Amino acid sequence: MKISKNLFTKTNIVIVLAITFVTVCLILGPLGGIGYIMWDVEKGKQREIRLLCETDYQTLLRACRELSRRVTTGDLIPNHYRVRQDPHPEASSFPQPILDLKPTYVMIDSKRKVMIELHGGFLHYGVMAYPEDYKEPGINSKYGDKKLIDGLWYYNEDYEESPKLQKKIDKLIQKGKMRQIEKNAASVSNEDGAP
Repeated sequence: MKISKNLFTKTNIVIVLAITFVTVCLILGPLGGIGYIMWDVEKGKQREIRLLCETDYQTLLRACRELSRRVTTGDLIPNHYRVRQDPHPEASSFPQPILDLKPTYVMIDSKRKVMIELHGGFLHYGVMAYPEDYKEPGINSKYGDKKLIDGLWYYNEDYEESPKLQKKIDKLIQKGKMRQIEKNAASVSNEDGAP
């Protein structure tokens, strides 16, 4: 009788622990996924701010055009290159201004247009850069959502539908352009004051 009572108690403890474990997994599983999504969205916002406010647009355009030239010379093929996770072997040879953005991927099409995707998944935004000799997109196409400089356009899949997003992006772009003007002025001032 004593053995069966101990067995009954141990069995109950195992069942309670198993139920508790399954319950915790069921609760934390979705929360863990939500937590990852929130973290990823926050990192995406940081990459977007880096692109729009801290990146020199001319330098980024030159880097993208370098990739376009590499396609022309046959050093690189039009392709979808993963950069951040499980990177494509060629991605490590991309110009540093592109790698500094920590993009999800870089896509180069057969017309040598370079698209830098900063997020992917359920949020798509980044920049599109065009080679010097790029022909205008077709009737049903566009360069992007917001021109940064000639040849370099910001895109966001939600841009057209969200006036709030448009204002936010316009403000970030303006901040980035002002920062670049200040940086250029400081550079000229330093050159003028040099002995």
